[in-house]
This record gives sequence, structure tokens and C-alpha cells, in this order.
Amino acid sequence: MSEQVILPEMTQDWTKEHVKKWVTEDLKVDEKYGQILLNEEVTGLVLQELTEKDLRDMGLPRGPALLIKRGYDKLINISLESHNQDSGQSDPTKISKQEHTKKSKVTKKEKPASSNIEHDLIESRDTKEQEGNLAEENATEAGAATKGTKGRGKGTPKTAQVTCLPYPFDEFHDSRCYVEHHIIQPETGPLNLIDPVHEFKALTDTNTATEKDIHMKLSNEAFRFAAACMNARTNGTIHFGVKDKPHGEIVGISVTNKSAIIDHFNRIINQYFDDSHVKEAKQCIREPRFVQVLQQNNTTSDRFVIEVDVIPRHSVCKSKYFYITLQNEKEGKWRQSKEHSLFLRDGARSKDLLANAREKDADFKAYLLSLDAIVASRKEAEEEYGVKANKKEKEGLKLVKLLIGSRDSLDNSYYGWYILVTNKCHPNQTKHLEFLKEMKLFAVLEFDPESVIKGVAKVYKESRVANLHFPNQYTEKTNTLRETISTLNLYEQPSWVFCNGRSDLKTDTAKPLEPHLWQKERASEVRKLICFLTDENIMTRGKFLVVFLLLSSVESPGDPLIETFWAFYQALKGMENILCISVNSQIYQQWKDRLQTRLTIADELSNHSISTLNLEQINNTILKLKSVIQSSKRFLPTYGSASVILEKKEEDTFTALEILCENECRDTDIEKDGKKFPEFRKSKEENFYRGGKVSWWNFYFSSENYSSTFVKRDCYENLNTLIECLAESPKPIFAKIINLFHHPGCGGTTLAMHILWDLKKKFRCAVLKNKATDFTEIGEQVINLITYKTAKHQEYIPVLLLVDDFEDPENICILQNAINSSFAEKDFRYEKTLVIILNCMRSQNPELSAKLTDSVALKYQLSLKEQRAFEAKLTEIEKQHKNCENFYSFMIMKSSFQKAYVENVVKNILKGYDVDSREGKLISFLALLNSFVTDSTISMSQCELYLGITHTKTPWEPETLEDKMGTYSTLIIKTEVAEYGRYTGVRIIHRLIAEYCLKELEKSYQLDKSKIALELLHEKLFYVSGIGRDKFQHDVQTLLVTRQRKEYGDETDTLFSPLIEALPNKNIEKVLKEGSVRFPQNAFICQALARYFYIKKKNFDTALHWANQAKKIAPKNSYISDTLGQVYKSEIKWWLDQNQTCRQITVNHLTYYLEAAAKAAKAFKESQNQNDCKDSEIEAWSLQKRKYDMYNTAGFLGEIEVGLYTIQILQLTPFFHKENESTKKAMVQFLSGTGSIPGDPKNEYHLTLVNFKPYLQNLQADMKNCFDFFVDYMVLLKTRSIQKEIVETVLSHKVSRCFKKYTELFCHLGVDPLQRQELLHEESCRQSLEALRADRFSGLLEYLSPNHKNAANIMEDIMNKYHLLLQQNPKKKLIKEKQNFILANIILSCLKPNSKLIQPFNVLKKQLHEVLQLVESAPQYPEPYFLACLLFWPEDQELDQDSKLMEKYVSSLTRSFGRHYRHMCRSKQASTLFYLGKSKGLNSIVHKAEIEQYFSKEQNTNSLWQSGDVWKIKEVKELLRRLTGQAIGKQICIYYGTKEKIRIPVRSVYSAPLRSGGNIETVTFYLGFSIEGPLAYDIEVI
Repeated sequence: MSEQVILPEMTQDWTKEHVKKWVTEDLKVDEKYGQILLNEEVTGLVLQELTEKDLRDMGLPRGPALLIKRGYDKLINISLESHNQDSGQSDPTKISKQEHTKKSKVTKKEKPASSNIEHDLIESRDTKEQEGNLAEENATEAGAATKGTKGRGKGTPKTAQVTCLPYPFDEFHDSRCYVEHHIIQPETGPLNLIDPVHEFKALTDTNTATEKDIHMKLSNEAFRFAAACMNARTNGTIHFGVKDKPHGEIVGISVTNKSAIIDHFNRIINQYFDDSHVKEAKQCIREPRFVQVLQQNNTTSDRFVIEVDVIPRHSVCKSKYFYITLQNEKEGKWRQSKEHSLFLRDGARSKDLLANAREKDADFKAYLLSLDAIVASRKEAEEEYGVKANKKEKEGLKLVKLLIGSRDSLDNSYYGWYILVTNKCHPNQTKHLEFLKEMKLFAVLEFDPESVIKGVAKVYKESRVANLHFPNQYTEKTNTLRETISTLNLYEQPSWVFCNGRSDLKTDTAKPLEPHLWQKERASEVRKLICFLTDENIMTRGKFLVVFLLLSSVESPGDPLIETFWAFYQALKGMENILCISVNSQIYQQWKDRLQTRLTIADELSNHSISTLNLEQINNTILKLKSVIQSSKRFLPTYGSASVILEKKEEDTFTALEILCENECRDTDIEKDGKKFPEFRKSKEENFYRGGKVSWWNFYFSSENYSSTFVKRDCYENLNTLIECLAESPKPIFAKIINLFHHPGCGGTTLAMHILWDLKKKFRCAVLKNKATDFTEIGEQVINLITYKTAKHQEYIPVLLLVDDFEDPENICILQNAINSSFAEKDFRYEKTLVIILNCMRSQNPELSAKLTDSVALKYQLSLKEQRAFEAKLTEIEKQHKNCENFYSFMIMKSSFQKAYVENVVKNILKGYDVDSREGKLISFLALLNSFVTDSTISMSQCELYLGITHTKTPWEPETLEDKMGTYSTLIIKTEVAEYGRYTGVRIIHRLIAEYCLKELEKSYQLDKSKIALELLHEKLFYVSGIGRDKFQHDVQTLLVTRQRKEYGDETDTLFSPLIEALPNKNIEKVLKEGSVRFPQNAFICQALARYFYIKKKNFDTALHWANQAKKIAPKNSYISDTLGQVYKSEIKWWLDQNQTCRQITVNHLTYYLEAAAKAAKAFKESQNQNDCKDSEIEAWSLQKRKYDMYNTAGFLGEIEVGLYTIQILQLTPFFHKENESTKKAMVQFLSGTGSIPGDPKNEYHLTLVNFKPYLQNLQADMKNCFDFFVDYMVLLKTRSIQKEIVETVLSHKVSRCFKKYTELFCHLGVDPLQRQELLHEESCRQSLEALRADRFSGLLEYLSPNHKNAANIMEDIMNKYHLLLQQNPKKKLIKEKQNFILANIILSCLKPNSKLIQPFNVLKKQLHEVLQLVESAPQYPEPYFLACLLFWPEDQELDQDSKLMEKYVSSLTRSFGRHYRHMCRSKQASTLFYLGKSKGLNSIVHKAEIEQYFSKEQNTNSLWQSGDVWKIKEVKELLRRLTGQAIGKQICIYYGTKEKIRIPVRSVYSAPLRSGGNIETVTFYLGFSIEGPLAYDIEVI
């Protein structure tokens, strides 16, 4: 501010700026030390608490610290002296304004004679009895004051003498409370007769007094004062419980029985006034009022101030005067005085005109002569006051204008959110707070510590949900903005933030604080909270309103509410978005006065304040604005075709779900308004036909015949029938999935919502609002919706849940499992399918995707029937809407997505396109994003900022986005974005429109995609701040780096993002480099650049640069490490491809490419190791992407491929030349680490190879480890979705091709038939097994696959080889060989049960027993225990020695699986390899293919397994053994044994029938065997 800062009179009023000014200017302390105090937010209140040590801890040297401390003490002492001389009172924080220029002393003689504002209206006593009573009371008050001083501890700070206004005159239902030790400042005295005079009585002498004594003393003083006011015709109030010394200090009186006091008051009045005047007295004197006294920390006490108001109306008193007869106490008895008194207010006292015998006649005569003038003055004063009351501004209209911006209801308020700030609530006010429940509250800053017990929060929570918080929860440094939004459930439920503690929580951190302590300990947290709430990334600037609701007066200059106001004022740069509502004018006046001490904002405050409406009027005014488009009561279907009310509070808890009620849109106020409803309907229909998302209203208009029938797509009936059939399934599964695959923009979501609308009376329907919500939370809310207001499980109504477009198809299965798990956690039963998930998912090839079971496809093509329906709808639209030619989304559908129509529309609208205009650029940005990134938007606030639209000059009627965009506005539409907070976004109306905009801009205006992308990346405004920034940045980064993947439902796999794929090579580098500048912390852009240079440009040096840049940014990411390896590998492959005819490599090339191979292998190994660290895979820019975490296998394949390329390079050297067969064996030995480099050691090739000996001699072993990994990964574990299974099949073929090349070199399969005898040698035998992958446990299991041709014969060959190995090495342990031999027998038994090579069952058991003994000392691998489960599983209740150990074997199997394979199970799970059959011995082990032979060719194999229908097949039931076990909660155990019992744990594959809570049930099931442990299938509770 340019104006000079003037220090306030009270040090407690000093701001941090005032403190700095005093320190630097008055004390002459160095500026830098003043700045330290400013930074530490040292205000006057904080300064008075600081010690010299505190100042030094802040960083001040001892000298300045001592000077400041002593200077402040001296200042306070001067103030005390001056103030004591002024008033006889001590106020340690008050400083006269002259103290900075001179020290002046003011004596009592200099004090003004009498002022009704500054001094008490002290009574006078004229009778001896009165004098005695007064002396007695004053002595008691002095004693009480002394006692209070002694009781205060040395360390307790003195309470500041805060002034306050008295309770509103002649009011009994006001919210006003007093605060102890505050000083009541009386209003104007009898000068105008209307403003009441005040008199204070402590009435503290009650310890020894009887109840009657107290009552009589109270009535004596009250009626004496009342008679004086009535005779003077002035309004007045007498206060009991307020000290006269210090003048006006509130102490309160302990009141146990209010009724007794009131009864005494009404009864005794007859003894004070003449019978002829009692009626008038009762009309003028109000009953006692009891005003609650709060403690300094704003909590309640048991004390009250008792007040009596006197209103001598002219119509009542007329020209009368009123005698009074006082009551006197003598000898413990109260008797009526023998003499009458005639009291009159005389200045600041009440004078008895008849007390002085000598002067009473003259005084009485003088009074009678002045009576007519007094009566006339009263009449005139009342008339003048009435005129002022009538001039009160009609603030109801002002309130509406300020609250919703001159709109007609809260539905379409100018403000999207409200932040409420409120203070102490009086119990009388709670009945007038209904309006808060209608406002869209984002947060409430609550300063009433008792609000939860008896305040605003209690009232709100009775019918709505709010999250109770403290300010520090918004300032967690470890949380990102998105984490805070998610953790605190912002945007979903109001946040009720208690800014000065909570009395209901008995902890030190929740303790309410007095103002000066609050300033010291909590002010900083609240200021940070306000910074958070007003952050442009949280709230759209100009579109939220901060409402200060002052329910009680703000008396202390250091009141937290004042600090809060200034914090908002500074954050919002004025009051443009602040509204102050005071529930009476006194509260407003005091609020205004307190604010004025800091800054003059009188006009600004007045323009944005409401002060003359009481709370009831405020409540009723806002309630008139409540929603007109919501049904007053909402119903859900329940058992027996009945309905239950969905309470608003319960609906608030479903934060993840948008619930569709039976009576959705029905019985609303808008429909009853004949004028507004047609316009409302028109706007809803126009928004939908233009391209906005369909709303329930669109269906309602059709169902109620406001418009013709909603168009039904051809697949509607199929989808509807499928849902109803699944709901009535004879053998229900708790949650089932139905897929609706659709082209983007072809009406898939509309069809799904149409289904929900028509089934809303049969199902409890809901839409998943926020796809980023935790799956467990969604599951819990779905269960709560099922069980809402139901008494037993037979009454459950199924939930139909619409999930719109998950990015990863696998997520829908994870959601299904989460819902199943949530239900299993509850102690519930079910008898039918209770959740049907309608999965509405975009697909580039819907028909192919819909081959999955329970799936429907919707394409970019209308049938003839659909075309006729759309034609009929168009005819209706043309009659009802004037501008229907702009309904482009509808017209695209009607034209059956004809490209010519879309092209023509775009061409016409973009005619005359200005490349340099901001409007044109915005269209190009949106077209680029919407063409390539699903659900991409730019927030409306950022669009407005970009176009230069402001809201400050013309509030509530600003220039709109549509106005600014002109003709382009027909191409864009607004949409709500939920995943990144809650705000309005802008997008192109249809994806086809966006795509053709790009084509037209390039064709006609030479503005290609790369230019648009570069312009988008250059535009700083979108990246700086503003709500929607995070999503925009996410969308842009997705645009640059996210590739299409079949496993995520995309049509193809791409090498780069679709945008980069669409750019010419010459522009890719520019765009990606600019992206790396814009997002320097995104390693994946650098990765894309590396991939571009090595894939497209074959520029490996530059690719290596960018790969290393990515590595610096994300050193622990396995995908980045893999890319680094791929650069090296690709360069080697490129050289080999370019030199296919080369016969011998040069030494330089050999050195270069072997070094590259070694570095590649190192990078691939690092990628493999980093895979085990799951956290390293998180993409920082993509936290909200709901893609299930994958195990990255690229490093394993990369190492295999680079190993094969290394072999090719070595075959171009003289020592290992490919054309020399004799050198092959030498190379194999060298690469296997069993041989050395042949040839002359001095040869340059030899010397070169020596340098890479560590890498080369381990090459065969490293490759073998990678092949072993793949066979384990693909056989022992299975994917969770069909899409990923297809992708893995492709990977498997690639690995198989590599393995074939590997075996050709290392396994010697191509030997001459004449040398067949050599195969009998052990080494050759092992190599042969390796070539068949039969040296690996999982490799043997692979032969069970139906795709393996001649598997039985090969398995017999494998059996022979293992038999030979074991025969030749009888004394060796050969654990691996023995367990593989046992497994080979089991597999051969499955493939060829009659084979003569199969060993007897007992022999196999004996061999396994030997293996288990060998591994018992150090159990590491799961294979022996898996075999133990297969061979030793009990056949009946009689147990042998091996079966008795089954519990131990299962436990060891599970533990060893966790060590070796658990880290791979991110998107996979253990495969079920065998099932337990009814037969005995080896025949009891049934493999999957044996079950599938009973499937018909028409049946979908995967569907049968997923749905559980496989267990219904008769032959399968006859084949498998059904076991009986016990379920304790969700844990299943089988008990075996007659004498000695064993307990075998079994994991349930699908636990929905089981209940948690330790519930014990007997269950039956089929048993499966996986490498993780035994599994229970098809569980049934007996």
C-alpha cells in the first residue's frame, strides 16, 4: 500500500507488518531482522508471548533480541501507566496513539466529565438501605477480583480486555453469547431515548445468600432501574453478572433454575408498582433473559448473564409517571419499604426524586413541568425510528444476486462450489440451517469447537454426509495434489475442517485455543489450508464463492475469523468472490469495525455483505433457490415389487456410484413450471443431439411422451435378454460380466444407459462415476447398495452396474473379484446372481472383441431398421428445434457414419480458418487431442484464459466461450471431468469430427499434425497452473508416448503412439524433442526418441544418447533399461543384416560389436532384476491410468536375441567360422565355459576375444537361464484375460524360434545316424533332454498341451533317457532328474495310460520319498512338494506314512512358490495343472485336456472354464472326485485320518459362497493342483 502504515492503538491488533515497522522504524533495528519477524509471522499477539530466547531461536543476535524485548516491555509499562491514569483499569496491550511521539500524562481532572459510550451509567443510592446494599456488593466484587488475580498462574498470559456489544435489545431468540472477561461497551444513552441505557450488576455475593435473597436483590435492582427508565421514557437494559469494576467485565452468574427466577419476577412485580400501574409495568418490562457465557476458548460454561429490557412505549405510558416501592432486608427478612420512590434516569444514574426531604417538592414539580416534553420526545423518537426501519434495504434480492449470480436456482448457479466459513452457533439457530444442505459445499471452515455436539456440523450431519478434518491434513508434504484429493475424498463429500479444535475429541491436538494461542499455534496451518483451497488446480478461479456465515459476534481483534478473512481476501485479491452474511446488524457492525482496524474496505465489504436479514429469513430465502430438477424423494426397488426411499445421507456415501432411481426425474419442481420446463427440455435435448453425453432426462422425455420413443439399437434386445437371463441363472455366481464392445462415438454408452433406464424397476441400477476409485471401495459400495434397507438375503435385488470404458480389459475382471471379495467379507448369503457388470468398452474391432462369452458388438454402421428409426426421429426434431442443422452428432449417426457428410460439415465450418487466431488454434489443439487420446479435454477455465475471457469486469454475465469461438462453437461441447477433481472440460463433439478437422486443416490450410503438436507443446499457459492442468498434461504425454496394445483391447500393436505413427519421419524428431523439453522428467519421451532413432533412422549413436537420458531420469525402471539394451542389440542386428555376404569380420568390427553385445546383455540383465521391484514401474505422469501392472519379460527375450547375434558374429571369425564344422564344437565348449579360445594366442582375433571372455564364456548359461524363465513363466502361470493370452502365444512362438536356433548349436541334434550310439553317453543324453525342454519341470508339463503333436511318443523317449541317466549314476543324488522322471511318468500316464514304460505307482512313491528326504534339510524349490501332493494325497480316511505329512508338504509348497514365483504374479496366477479324479493311483491324476475332451466343438472353451459351466457337464462329474471339507470363514480345510487327524489347507478359487467372520460351514468341492498349492473349485455349502 502506498499510504503510510499507522500502528493500531492496541498491540494485540498489530499485524506482522506493524511489528516489522515498529522494530525497524521505532527501535531502529536492522531491516533484515525485521524481515525475519515478518517471515516468522510475528503479530502483536505473538510478540507479547515471545521471550528473548524465542527471538534468538528465530535467528536474531542477542543485541537486537534484547532491544526488542526490553523495548516492548517499556512500551507496555508506559501504556499501563497512561491507561491506569485514564481509566483506573489495567490493560497491558493498549497503547495510546501519541506514545510514539511523546509521553503524556492524563489526570483525572483532564478526563471528560461524562460519556455514555466510554463510561458506565452508574446508579446513585439516596436511601440508607440502598447505600448499605451497594457497599456490600462492591466489597464482594473487589474480593472476587482479587481472588481471580491470585488464582492465575505465573505462566498464564493475561487475558486481553476485548470489548463486545451487548445482546440485541428486546430479542430473546438471538444466537448471541458472551465471552468471559470481555467488556460490554454500552450503546448511546438516553440522548435519543431509543438506544438503550445500560447498568451493570455483578451479583456475585451468592455464596451465603439464600435463593430468596438472590431473587429479591435481582428484582429490587431490576424494578428500580425499570421505573427510572419508564419515567425518563428511555429504553434500557440492566445486566446481572457483569462487573462494575472493571467497568462492564463479563463474569456471569451460575444459574440452576431459570424458571424459578422468571416466576419470582412475574409474581413480585405487583409488590413494586401501584395496582393502577401494574399493567403498564408488565407491558414495558420484559422477563429476564439468560445469555450463555462462553469460556475464552469458545466452549460453554455453566454461567449466564441475566438481563432485563425496559421499553416504555408512548402508547403504553402516555403521560403517566410511575412510583415504586422497594423491598428492604432486615434481620434476614424482606419487607416492603414504607415510603414510595420516584426514580428518574439522570445522565448516568438513577435518581430518586423523593429521597431528599428538602428538595423533593421542587424536584417533583420540575419533573411534572418537563413531563409533557419528555412524552413528546418519546413519541417523536418512536416515529423517527419507524421511518428508519422502513428504509431497510430489501436484502433478500441482494442475497440471491450475490449467492448465485442473478440466476434462478442453485441448479444453474454462477458458482460451481461454495466454501463456508462459520463461527459459534447458538442452539436457537440450528432450526434455521436447512439451507446449507442445499448448497454445493466443497469445504466448511468451522471455528466452533462444539459444532459436532450442538452446532452447525451436528445439524448438517443429521441428513447429509461430511468428512471431518483438521487443517494439517491438507498440508501433508509427502502427498501429491492428486493423493490429497483421493485421500480426503474431495469433490465427492464436503470437507468439514475444524480450525480451532474439537471439544468432542479429548486430545491435546484437538483442544480449542484462546485467540492469542491460536495465532501462535494454528494460524499458519489455516493459512496453508486456505492456500490449498484457493489453488487454481483445485478451484476454478472466479467460479467458487467463499461465504462467511457470522452466527455470533466477532469481538476480539485477534479472533481467528478475522485472520481467516484476510487470508481469503489476499488469496482472492479482494472480495469479488467473498460473501459475508451476518445474522443481525450488530454482528455486522462489529465485524466491520474489527476489519477496519487493518484496512479500509467499507464500501467493498458493504457491497458483498448481508446484515439486515435474520437467520430465519436467510434460510427461507436460500431454500427458495434449492434444486428444481431433483425429485423430492428418491426410490429404489425392493422385494415384492415394492419400493424403499433412498435417503439423501445414504446416497452421499455412494461416492463412486451414480445411482439411477425408480422415479428418476419424476415429481420435480421444474416439470410443474409450464414456462421453464419446455426451455429446460429443449436445452437437454440440444446438448445430447449436438454430441453431449446422454442424460437420464433424455430417456424421461421419451417415457413421458414429451418426445417420441427413444431410438432402440438392434442389439438392444440381445443385451437386455442376456442381462435378464444371467440374473435368473439356475446356478448363480455372485457377480457376472456382460461386455458391450463398440466403436468410439457410435452410441455405445447411450445404449448401455438406455438398458439401465428400462431395467431400473427390476434392478438397482448404478453407473461407476470415477474409474480411478479404488476397486475395494467400489466393491463395498456395490454391496451396500444391494443390502440397503433389506432385512434378509431373500429380499436382495440385483445391482446392474454400468462401467464405461476401462483402459485395460483385465480391470473389469479385477473389479469383479473385488466385488466378490467385498461380499465374502460380509456375513451374507445369496441365492441368485446379485451383481451384473455391464462393461461398455471402446474397441477398434467390436465384432472380434465380442467373440468373448456374454458379449455384444455395436459398430459404425446402422441397419435399415435403425436408419428408419433415425429418420423418424429427425422429422420430430425438425419440428421442435430451430437449429437442428447443428446437431452434428445426431446427424452423423443418422447418416450411418458416412465420411462424406462429416467431411462436408467440417469443410463448411472451417471455411476462412485463421491459422493465427487463438480460436482457430484452440480448435486445432482439441482436434489433435480428441483424435488420438480417449476422453481427452481441455478445462473450460484454461480455454477461457487462453482466449482472454475474464469474469471480473462484468460479473455473472461475462463473455461466454461460445460467443468467443463464433462459428467454431458448433464443433465443441462441454463435459464434466471427474477423474482429476471435478471440473468442466471442453472437447470436440465427435471423434470423427476431430479426425476430419485434422485432415481439412492439413489439406486446405497446410497445418499438419506436427505443427499443431509443436504449437500445443509451446503454449505455456496450459502447463503453468489452473484446474484441469494435470489431466491436460497427462493427455499430452499420452499423445506422445502411449502405444496401442492388443492386450489392452487395441486393434493392433504399434511401435509408437498413434500420433507419432501418423507423422512423417522428418517431423517425428521435432515433436518428440519438443516434448522432452516440455516434460523434462518424463523418461518415456526420451525412450520414444531412442526407439525412433534406432528403429526408424538407424542412427544408433543418437539413439544411445536418448536412451541414456531416459536412464538418468528413471534409473530403476525395467522398461527403460530394456530400451538401452535394445539400442545396442539393434545396432548389432543392423550390421549383421547389412553384411549377410560377409565371410570374415574385421578386428575393429569384432571389438565394437562384442562390446555392444556385452553392454546389451548387461542392460537386459538389469531390466530383469529391476522387474522384481514393482515400485520402479510406476509412471509418474500416469498415476490415474487404470492399467494392471505387467511383469516385463522383454529383458529376457532381449538377452536371448543378443546372445544369438553374438554367436553369428563369432561365426565370422577365423576360430569359429560357420563354414568350418570342426570349429563348432570348440565354440560350444568356449561359450559353455568348458573350453578355451583355439588358435594362436598372439593372433589379433584371439586377443580381442580374450577381452570379452567373462561375457562369452557365460553366454550359453545366461541364455539357458532365460529360456528356463520363459518355460516356467508360461507353463506354471496363466494370464487372467484372453487378450493377454493371445499376446503371450505370440511371444511363445518367438521364444520357440530362438530356442530352436539355440539347440542347433548347443544340443548336437544334427548328428549322423551312424553315430547314434553316442547318444547313449550321458552328456548327449542331457543335451537331447535340453533340446526337448524336458530337462525342466515346467518343460515336461508343456507336453500336456493339446497343441503338442506326437506328445506321447516323445514322452516315452524322454522316459527312456531319464531311465538311462538314473541307471548310469546310481550313487549320485540326481534330485532334479529323479523328480523329472516321476513327473514324466505322471504325464505319460495322462497321455498314454497303457504305455509299458510307466513305472508302478508304488515305485514312483518310493522314488519321491527318496527325493523328499534329500531336500528335507534345505527346502528351496516347490517341485518335490507338488509331486508329493499328487502322489501322496489320501485316497480315503486311512493314512499311510506319506499321507500323514501332507499338511507339511502343502505348507512347504506354498512357501517355496512365494520365494520363486510370487513376484511374477502381477497379471498372472498359478495354473491348475491337474485335478483329482475318482480313480486310484496314477489314474486319479486328471489333466485339463482330459476334461476338455467332453466339450463340444461349438462351445467356447475359455467361457466354460470362466463361467464355471464346466462343472455341470455330466462326464466331468463322473470323472472327478468331489471332496468334503470345512470352511472357517473363507479358509477351507480337509480333515483326514481315523485315529490321528491331519488338517490340509486348500485355497478357494472362487470364495463367494463362503462367509467371513469365522463362520464354520461344511462344503464340497473339486480339487485342483497348482504349483502354489491345492485349489478348491465349484464350492458348495452343504
